Amino acid sequence: MTYSFLLNAKIIDISADYPIVILNPNVAKKLNANHLDRMQLEINNKITVCVLDTSHSYVDENSVGLFKDTAFDLNISNNDKIKISVLPHPKSVDYIISKINNKTLNAEQLREIVKDINSNSISEVELSAFITSIFINGFNIDETTDFCKELIEIGDKIEFNEKIILDKHSIGGINGRVSMIITPIISSLGYKIPKTASRSITSAAGTADAMEVLAPVSFTIDEIKEIINKVGGVISWEGKFDLCPVDNTIINIEHALNINPEGIMIGSILSKKKSIGSTHLIIDIPVGPEVKIKDKENGERLAKKFIAISKSLGIKTKVLLTDGLSPCGYSFGPALEAKSVLEILENKYFDNLASKSCAIAGELLELVGHVKEGQGYNFAKEIITSGKALEKFKEIIKVQGGNIFSSKDVPKASFIRNILSPENGTIISYSIKIFTKISSFLGAPIDKCAGVLIKKEIGSNVKKGEVLFEIHSDSEQKLKFTENYILDNFPVSFEKVILDEFS
Repeated sequence: MTYSFLLNAKIIDISADYPIVILNPNVAKKLNANHLDRMQLEINNKITVCVLDTSHSYVDENSVGLFKDTAFDLNISNNDKIKISVLPHPKSVDYIISKINNKTLNAEQLREIVKDINSNSISEVELSAFITSIFINGFNIDETTDFCKELIEIGDKIEFNEKIILDKHSIGGINGRVSMIITPIISSLGYKIPKTASRSITSAAGTADAMEVLAPVSFTIDEIKEIINKVGGVISWEGKFDLCPVDNTIINIEHALNINPEGIMIGSILSKKKSIGSTHLIIDIPVGPEVKIKDKENGERLAKKFIAISKSLGIKTKVLLTDGLSPCGYSFGPALEAKSVLEILENKYFDNLASKSCAIAGELLELVGHVKEGQGYNFAKEIITSGKALEKFKEIIKVQGGNIFSSKDVPKASFIRNILSPENGTIISYSIKIFTKISSFLGAPIDKCAGVLIKKEIGSNVKKGEVLFEIHSDSEQKLKFTENYILDNFPVSFEKVILDEFS
């Protein structure tokens, strides 16, 4: 039985985020290879691993099809000779099956899994199974710690040659760009705060999505170091560089599955913080029925894990359980949230987003010993009211290549609709979950200007026909669809005197 062939390269004008090769089904059969099997490609003494797809249309029996990005990475041209062979399942697949069966994985097994994810030796199907097994069965403290350490080992690291590097992270699920307010507060005091941020996973906007409205966020490691050395703070997208490349691969699958297993989440957050050199860290865990962590008990359990694993990594960490019952600020969506940040720094108002930002910045300053315990909040607030945070934020925007420095210059959506109150009453709650879904229907976060702007605070007395919130989109069709959705899924609850009636 033949297990390898020498075939001619055929470059296909398609790009993919994953290395894929295409064989004629007859060739695949002769190789005893099946769809999604791992294939080894060898050319010019360079070896790489790809995933198999088959097609009669793209390649004949003498050719192997390569997507153009894979061909570029391997410096392959059309008709180059490539030796291709089928690879056996790696040991890591057996370890994934063990996790599916709720077995505990040791450091060596997790090292093998991480190594194979990094080398593309695990298929997307197998990686999906691994993520799902952790979602169902969980990681214990030792597994999470070992997984975190392996993520750190496999990626790049940023060295700032500083004894103190401050950082903050929220596990997300809520609106409000706290990091965009904290970063200029902290860096205005002379500290370095390299705020690497993700794009949205479950919210209407990630910090990177919102910051990108004002300035570019994609930088190399050297560029981040240069920005930090100039102004002390940066707000950048973490997907540009390879601090934890395996984690970025995992996040892509989590997006598709719409799950974020706790063990992977902790490993992801702390591995990136360690890789970027963080020494003092605040973790924000919003708690509420419509965010990731539903109740205080689970929040406390998660906090203890963060503290224990941070300690093993040498990061001084404090975890805060914060309000996840109500929206954080008035905005949902990248541009609207970016505008809110600027308005707060411009001292146009001081809402619960501003208050939360001062609370977390204050805790970080207390953690590092800049102020005494209990004094952090007022100290941070003074940085905003004095205008120091705004000036520092403008410096950060400028050095990152941005040109929007005022809230009035933030771009607006092409179409805006007012959503009116259907009744008289007192607003007692807003649904974060529904507002997030509404923002998604409107096009956020891809459509930067799409989202929701709340016009009435919780506790407000409103009359029927008053504007409760606005919906923004660059698509009139999406706007109309969302208006119909809101009719059946109204995100506002009113205090009612009569709960029900019978006759």
